[in-house]
Amino acid sequence: MRDQKLRPGALTATPGGAPDPRETMRVLPGFLQPTLTWLTGKPLGDQRPWQLKPLHHLWASVLPIVAGIALGAAVVGEGWWMLLLPASWLLTTHGIRKLRVMIVHQCSHANFLRHKQIDSAIGSAIALLLVTQEYGEYKSEHVSDHHSSNHMTLKDPTVQFLMLVLGMRVGMTRRQLWRRMLAGVFSPRLQAKATCSRVASHFRGTAAWYRALFLALVGGQLMVVIALGIWVEYLVVWVFPLVFLFNAAATIRLSSRHIFPARGPVPKGRATLAGYTHGVFFGEAAPGPEVPGVRRVLSWSRWWLRMLFVHLPARLFVFVGDGPCHDYHHRFPRSRDWANYIFARHRDIAAGHPGWPPYTEVWGLVAAINAVFTTLSAADLRLYDVSQVTSVSRQELLSAFEE
Repeated sequence: MRDQKLRPGALTATPGGAPDPRETMRVLPGFLQPTLTWLTGKPLGDQRPWQLKPLHHLWASVLPIVAGIALGAAVVGEGWWMLLLPASWLLTTHGIRKLRVMIVHQCSHANFLRHKQIDSAIGSAIALLLVTQEYGEYKSEHVSDHHSSNHMTLKDPTVQFLMLVLGMRVGMTRRQLWRRMLAGVFSPRLQAKATCSRVASHFRGTAAWYRALFLALVGGQLMVVIALGIWVEYLVVWVFPLVFLFNAAATIRLSSRHIFPARGPVPKGRATLAGYTHGVFFGEAAPGPEVPGVRRVLSWSRWWLRMLFVHLPARLFVFVGDGPCHDYHHRFPRSRDWANYIFARHRDIAAGHPGWPPYTEVWGLVAAINAVFTTLSAADLRLYDVSQVTSVSRQELLSAFEE
């Protein structure tokens, strides 16, 4: 499953009769099914749809941050208890990223509460508090370049980040592209530049009162830290996930987000739009009933270990929120049922995806990255000749860093 090819997004079966990994989990107890639906990003074929509201996702973003900070503050400097710090970082980063890539993302489409002014205020507040790209700049860039005819061209921020910041090129092998991505994840220079760019975006074309508010919020935060003498806790529990882990997760997400068009005539309209994005689900087929005795115990043990320590961290760290169903968002960017994205996508497939090509999907983070890198390696060099890019600020590119 780790290197599964793109396949039509059928409800219960893959081409050739191979079972849908999610359907193989039907043998597990019913009380586990909602969690498995969230973790995989895909429901059972006959599962009753959820009826979540936008505020559910807001609280589901804030609470992990609170829990992560509380856990981290409790274990810093406490000997062996510090082994729990990765759990703290994972929770905090998950909440931060969900606020940024799901809540702010929906706000940019005026689709969170479907009230333009309120959505704008929420998006601006989150960008200020988390020091991510300034909301107005992000909204303009996202809607004009990512949701337009510029999508997956050299004008798309995602393509520009991969090629101009990470140095990926058409014709590189998949191994070379992996190295570029991992070098970006762990590069102190890229981390520093990305962080400075996040800060700089709040001073680019913003009003004087906004800049003063930004400085007051950051300055007030630092004054509290100094007064309480909690520099270690502040840096380890908050700054590390806010800066390094956020940037690292964003780099991986951008490397697994959209596939590149094949060489030759590029299809137009909805066929093009649908072809750039696929569902990315997390998990693998559960062991079948035919596995005997001891092998069955070992197979289930391996399955649970991989679900908990491979797929769950990938879901929490990289593909937060509606990330697994990003293909549905590109088909319906202002869907009223975005809060129930898992079932909205499923329902569209069940209805025959009217007016659109079939959905495709991959299972697992490695497979998602490989899908992007395979298509980038084989893309048309004429469409992705970076020498054609003359007016892009790398400073602005680094501040984008997301959906």
